Amino acid sequence: MEIDLNGEMIFPGFVDSHLHLLWYGMSLSRLNLNQVKSKKTSLEQIRKKVEQLNLDEWLFVEGYNENEWEDDPTPLTKMDLDAISTSHPLLVRRIDYHNVVINTPLINKLQLKDGQTYDGGGEIQLDKEGKLTGILKDEATNLAINAFPETTPLEQEEYLSLAIEDLWSKGITGGHSEDLHYFNGFQGTLKTFHTVIEEKRKAFRVHLLIHHEELNVYNQSNEMYLDGNPYIELGAMKIFYDGTVGSRTALMSYPYPGTTDYGLQVQTDEVFIALIKAARKAKLPVAIHILGDKAFEKVIETLRQFPPLPGQLDRMIHTPWLNTELLKKAKNLPLVFDLQPQFMSSDLPWALDVLGKNHPPLAFAWKTIKDTGFPIAGGSDAPVEIPNPFFGIHAAVTRMKKDGKDKKRYFPEEELSVFEALSLYTTGSAIAGYKEDTRGKIKPGYISDFTILKQNPFLIEKDSLKDLVVSKTVVGGNVVFSINDYA
Repeated sequence: MEIDLNGEMIFPGFVDSHLHLLWYGMSLSRLNLNQVKSKKTSLEQIRKKVEQLNLDEWLFVEGYNENEWEDDPTPLTKMDLDAISTSHPLLVRRIDYHNVVINTPLINKLQLKDGQTYDGGGEIQLDKEGKLTGILKDEATNLAINAFPETTPLEQEEYLSLAIEDLWSKGITGGHSEDLHYFNGFQGTLKTFHTVIEEKRKAFRVHLLIHHEELNVYNQSNEMYLDGNPYIELGAMKIFYDGTVGSRTALMSYPYPGTTDYGLQVQTDEVFIALIKAARKAKLPVAIHILGDKAFEKVIETLRQFPPLPGQLDRMIHTPWLNTELLKKAKNLPLVFDLQPQFMSSDLPWALDVLGKNHPPLAFAWKTIKDTGFPIAGGSDAPVEIPNPFFGIHAAVTRMKKDGKDKKRYFPEEELSVFEALSLYTTGSAIAGYKEDTRGKIKPGYISDFTILKQNPFLIEKDSLKDLVVSKTVVGGNVVFSINDYA
């Protein structure tokens, strides 16, 4: 097949190195507040949705972010939701997926009580009087989320199809995703990927991380999952180590201002070591969610004791808050850093206020990480962020917020060049997925996945990088998206 580009620019197919495909598809099908800029409007949208519900119907809302609210930047509580409905159980999930707020009807369904606490890497938030606020954090969020009906296989297929089609339109040809725990179990969810990608012919290359709670299932019959399909592969074992700055659960070296709280360690030291040993026994590298500098320090201490097999790389996911000494300690470890440039654009400057004057000095330090010698890959963590790679490229190059309101460049010494930023989604993702010999470049012997752009990103103004337009997306030699089809 030949395609006349008519002067357009072709790149190796862009790959998002960190997202949640089924969650993203689900977010496209639900009320999502991730673009709403006020608390008042957010509550109005929830109210309108509630008015459409049938009697006894529950509502699950996605993506609220109080840090983007211009009128009242305070988190939602049960009081906000009770003012909308005291009959329909309501759940609103924060944009970082580490925090939910529920109303009194859902609290009653769950039989939660004032004064109740949570053990095991989460929190049932109480006010100063010990009363429930309706806010659940990290592992405690599952108390509410798991109370909702499980998605059916057909719904999962719809979510995955929605996600893939949307990503095609954004020039994304593949993604490293973590889904194999939250829906229909390891086997059932993996079957969804085979059904949609193979039987429904939604060509998309997925590299699927294995949640640590699914390791036993993987170990029992991993041969059946490795069938040579060029579009579906399994990767490292995923572990959550701490929470997020937005939820005040990232594990930091200094307490959050005005508190004695250092954040949340999801896994105890003993459990974390046991998980690393289990991964090594299964001959797997690990992929670890890390937000705080203290979390990073504790993780690398353990990884140094229990290294992966030669040739494997442990994946450091997020790591926005570091310092020079930590990178020196990590320097000789076999690591790949899985970065989300949009987090800088979304989290600054409010995250600096949350952490206070003692925030770690290396903030979203992509240049320093790269110059220390570590490979870096780029992703969105969708649905936490919109999986538009050009938003990430813009953030990596300009170190600015994409909305243009704040012209400040945050920690500009950490900016990447346009080439380096593009490489996050090409060669970087290929290294993270152990496919650097067949993916991430345009050359003989490499796969025929391409992202074709209307403009040349090397010749436009840097602030215009966020506005780059995808002309065509090609997967396996076939055009799966063309802007001409939507003209």
